[in-house]
Amino acid sequence: MPERPQPDALEPPDPFEGLVLDEDFVRSATVNEPSARARMLAERWRREPPVDPGGRRWSPDGPGRSRRGRPAAGSGRFPRFGGLRPRRGGAPVGPRFRTLSRGERWTAVLGALIVLLVVGGLLFGPNRAHTPQIAAPGAQPGSPRPTGDRALPGGGTFAGSKCGQQGYHRFAATGDSLPTGESTGPWLRFASYGYQRSGADEPGEFLFDLELGSGSGAPLALSAPLGSGGVAVEIEGPNGVVAAAYGLPGTVEGAGHTPDGQGWLVTGDGTSAHVVLPTAALCPGVDEQAVAAGLSPSTDANHTVNGPAPYTLTVSIADPEVAELRRTLGTRLHGEVLAATNQLPQPAAKPV
Repeated sequence: MPERPQPDALEPPDPFEGLVLDEDFVRSATVNEPSARARMLAERWRREPPVDPGGRRWSPDGPGRSRRGRPAAGSGRFPRFGGLRPRRGGAPVGPRFRTLSRGERWTAVLGALIVLLVVGGLLFGPNRAHTPQIAAPGAQPGSPRPTGDRALPGGGTFAGSKCGQQGYHRFAATGDSLPTGESTGPWLRFASYGYQRSGADEPGEFLFDLELGSGSGAPLALSAPLGSGGVAVEIEGPNGVVAAAYGLPGTVEGAGHTPDGQGWLVTGDGTSAHVVLPTAALCPGVDEQAVAAGLSPSTDANHTVNGPAPYTLTVSIADPEVAELRRTLGTRLHGEVLAATNQLPQPAAKPV
């Protein structure tokens, strides 16, 4: 049996005697000890403030405000961006847009620039459609500069050394062989002429449709392709020759062959011929569309011809048989050159 203490021994009072650990006891406590995790987080946040998903840093400086001066959650005011915004009755409504982070803002700016570049390229990019080109009346012709002679694509020779000269013709007698209203004997005239360009990436070309006849009941025998000297073309403007070529090939229709099969028999009824002058025969410094526009006569606002064409076009051929037929017929014109120009009315064929 345990020994009971002596009556005269003094014992300290028991501090927990009569203590009741109920809810009133817990609520009456004035100091609450933080948990170990709470102390760990407080120490970490003191060194590196946390960041929420919206990109805003929290500040431990005060329970009611964030680092940017906005009220934090639980401060009695709803945040400007992010989260749920309460109604007056206290029920939350849908979320509002949050603030973009710096990285998100740069991404949006870069995307907008890419869209602008693409749209700008579509709207203002050059148009590469292959559409037929016509002469531009407003273009400036430029001044021809002499250069070297060279072969042309498709045949013939570009007389580049004659660029800028006044009154140049491949055949010296061309000026005296131009037809007039009184001309008789062999003749050459334009059926049509013009300029075309089939596409933006294609070179342009001058096209000449010609008609020629013997001017008599006797046929005119011409060497192939069209005269022994070939076809010569000159275009001259106020500053001299702007285009010149000789030895150009031509195609002939409606004519029979000479007995040896090496030439053409041109009758009094006439024969058609087609000649092409490539723009490679233009002198350096000359605009092709301005030259093409200058081949037509000057007109007024009512499209009435009121003056000659600014540019003189001459197409000529030469063959000894032309001189022989003229001698036989006794015509006014002599020599072996047949020529046509855009500056004179085209005469009708007149048999002797």
